[in-house]
Amino acid sequence: MLRLFGGPAFPSPDRGRRFLERVLYTSAVFRSLVLVAALSATLLTPTAAHSAPAPPAVSSSKSDDRPLPKLHATHGKKAAIRDRRGAQVLLRGVNVNQLGEYFQANPSLPPTVPLTERDFRDIAKLGFNSVRLIVSWSKLEPTPGAYDTAYVAQIKQAVRWAASYDLYVVIDMHQDAYGIAVDTPQDVTCPAGSAPNNGWDGAPAWATITDGASTCRRGERELAPAVTHAWQHFWDDTNGIQTHLVDTWGRLARDFAKSRAVAGFDLLNEPGFGLEQDANGTTDLGAFYGRAISAIRAGEKAGGGFHHIVFWEPSVLWSAFGSVPVPSPGFTKDKNLVFAPHIYGESLSANSIAGGFASAQKVARQHGVTVWGGEWGFWPDRPVDASDQIERYAAAEDAAQYGGAWWDWKQACGDPHVVNQPGGQPAPVSPSLNRYTCPDQVMSPPDPAFADVLGRPIPRSVPGTITRLTSDGRKGKLVLAGTHAGDQGRCALEVFVPKRFARKPVQVTGIDHLRRTRELGNLVLHGCVSEKFTLRLG
Repeated sequence: MLRLFGGPAFPSPDRGRRFLERVLYTSAVFRSLVLVAALSATLLTPTAAHSAPAPPAVSSSKSDDRPLPKLHATHGKKAAIRDRRGAQVLLRGVNVNQLGEYFQANPSLPPTVPLTERDFRDIAKLGFNSVRLIVSWSKLEPTPGAYDTAYVAQIKQAVRWAASYDLYVVIDMHQDAYGIAVDTPQDVTCPAGSAPNNGWDGAPAWATITDGASTCRRGERELAPAVTHAWQHFWDDTNGIQTHLVDTWGRLARDFAKSRAVAGFDLLNEPGFGLEQDANGTTDLGAFYGRAISAIRAGEKAGGGFHHIVFWEPSVLWSAFGSVPVPSPGFTKDKNLVFAPHIYGESLSANSIAGGFASAQKVARQHGVTVWGGEWGFWPDRPVDASDQIERYAAAEDAAQYGGAWWDWKQACGDPHVVNQPGGQPAPVSPSLNRYTCPDQVMSPPDPAFADVLGRPIPRSVPGTITRLTSDGRKGKLVLAGTHAGDQGRCALEVFVPKRFARKPVQVTGIDHLRRTRELGNLVLHGCVSEKFTLRLG
């Protein structure tokens, strides 16, 4: 997640400043962003139509003996994420950062909350069907050429837990501000107008080459000279550091080659910019993506598995501005791809929610892929104050038929997003979906202002093509329409209805063999569709 600190826009004069001035400062959007940063921080056999109340809820849990259908991405004008039956799948979920290795800014406050099976149960109970699981290069490859199998075992356990509750996992190679070793030492006094920078997460210390550049930041963490120097060396593959990450991806893909619970791999979170890249680093970024995809496919082959979806992101600047240039479609010949921008309109970005979706859709059409919003969210002091924004975002997400992942599930008081500088104290509240008061780290469960919308009625898999989708998590209303050709896969319809709306009437046309099951107290509708079909709840 892009972290906004506010303050002056640029570091002291160097090549990084000139690059940023060339790429950003002429943008009116950037100037507005700086201003914003300164100002804020039962079985049924229906006829043509049928309506009936649901039976009483019966709680149940999931088990490992129900493997999830493997997923793939289709390419072209009707690009989508689909399962082996050909059903369209909407991955709606949340970011889980609890396996990430974050810099510990305050020695008394751990930067992450322990990950348990209960987390996945609660995620599924809320209505999500996926998680974006953050992993760290620094933990995977703690020394050059090493591969930490104990850490990989933790990732495997997390995937098993997720699968036991029918949750897909997107494995995300996460980073923020390059890595864990870009912090300002305690004995360094930063010049006036600048501030000490936290270390963050991502690259290991041995792959962090800063040329002795200052770690102090003037404004955003990404603008610290040490961060831009480190990124330049990564793009230049100095000492083979980029190759190391490419090889690590190959190893990780081999280990998860046969996993159907793994929806795919997110190549690199919010890639940063160096000193002398092309504008926004699109060529360098595309080249890295091409190498990483090749390594992943080789790893999957070596592991006797199948090709998983590759999720690729634009640069970190997209999170701030809502739209920047991206690698051209030629960066890979692979077609099993999904564009995964972070759509932070009216949140971190100066862009609007509608503008953020329009920008993502434009890129998706150019590349012939669908979109999955890898991160999105709102974090006001009171969740109710963002009710309008989250409702409009959800409506846009449904209209576009995109998936996405809320940032984030549990964020510890010691997370560097909460402790703003080395040795500092945390903010009073860590505003993750499960909110914490700090520093005591007392958790409150998801606020209804957010949970009602995030856990709204939603189709999980739809045979054929969705032609209309609207959902209201406050009132318990859902309209789903679609088309389907032939008999293959026509019985793959699955629609989630939260427990609080389980007795709402359901009306269907073009759907037979409608049945209801219970999952963790919630209702799931299953059915077989005809050439044209609709389902209405409420």
